[in-house]
Amino acid sequence: MNRILSIDVFRGVTMFLMIWVNDFWTLNEIPKWLKHAVAGEDYLGFSDLIFPWFLFVMGMSIPFSFEERLRKGEADHIVWKHIIFRSIALLIMGLFHMNMEMYNHESSLIAKPYFVIMCTSAFFMIWNIYPNPKSTENIIHKGLPIIGMLILIGSLLIYKGKSYSGDPLGFSTHWWGILGLIGWSYFIAASSYFIFRRSLTGAIIAFGICLGLNILSSSGIGYNIFSWQSKDWIPGSGGLQALAFGGIITSLVLMKYKDRDNIKDLYTILLGMGLASLIGGIYLKQFFIISKISGTVTWILISMSTALFLYVLLHWIIDVKGRMKWYEPIKIAGTATLMCYLIPYFYNSFRTILGIQLPLFFTTGLMGLLKSIVYSFIIIAIAWSLKRVKIQLKI
Repeated sequence: MNRILSIDVFRGVTMFLMIWVNDFWTLNEIPKWLKHAVAGEDYLGFSDLIFPWFLFVMGMSIPFSFEERLRKGEADHIVWKHIIFRSIALLIMGLFHMNMEMYNHESSLIAKPYFVIMCTSAFFMIWNIYPNPKSTENIIHKGLPIIGMLILIGSLLIYKGKSYSGDPLGFSTHWWGILGLIGWSYFIAASSYFIFRRSLTGAIIAFGICLGLNILSSSGIGYNIFSWQSKDWIPGSGGLQALAFGGIITSLVLMKYKDRDNIKDLYTILLGMGLASLIGGIYLKQFFIISKISGTVTWILISMSTALFLYVLLHWIIDVKGRMKWYEPIKIAGTATLMCYLIPYFYNSFRTILGIQLPLFFTTGLMGLLKSIVYSFIIIAIAWSLKRVKIQLKI
């Protein structure tokens, strides 16, 4: 099956924007519309769209990834093993990142920046793509993942955190972290697709179920079936998974209307889906606020509509017009996405250790936004350099 380049471009653009908005915490006096809405606020900032876009394009990648594996003749149990191990890797990294937020500077054995560097280095050791080894390198390539796992185990043992109220905490699940939420969404979406395969009806049903669970959660109604389950026992309350299934549905439509003769029909369907999602989100706003933090159904639907509109534009630019030159400077973000996400943990930790602090002029207003764009390109350049020396994560 021919690769749909616009999916890679969508992923790369989203990752680049994620790096950019994740640096906003260092800035002052930037426009409100660019920032995340605060807890309880009925508002949708630009930053609130990036995570939904990432989940959407992740969903888009699932059908094409599975089709490629099946085309290569991979057995079902191998595909299922890939789903399990990929999900576990994301959950582990997500949990470590979440616990880093609760790290206790005062009582911990080592300072937070060193702890972050140590754990992130372990991620690279465990999940790096090692080249086909020669005899001497084989020992090193087999040993590094083991060392990485030992580092994470050691980090678990020495970890000391504290709650927002100052109470001591051990390493635990307060929430799953961004990568953890991606892991759960991937596990549910990929597992479901593994069952219904190319069935558009199956994808639509799965989307409807997840959206229904999110509406229940947004209404304050628990959907626990058994007493031992928490009130909202699916991380993301179904809404994050709905975004992933929205991406799967989009790719199944792409597969059906992939020929150039069907471009008009393809765009009519996708724009219709986007418009329906937008209207649904606006209609439900009378019942639910738009809130990324609360994961409301209005945030899910309106965000998904913007993802669909943006994807149609990218598909037209990339797959129809063939205009790729503008994307080349950030192309690595679409192929080494996880690495681009993790590099800032090194960058910010070393900046803290070295005590680097920019003058207020460079972190304020428009100049601050330009600084964050430069920072994003620096992260991209580091990722490109690491890939050149055979360092790249793959899960």
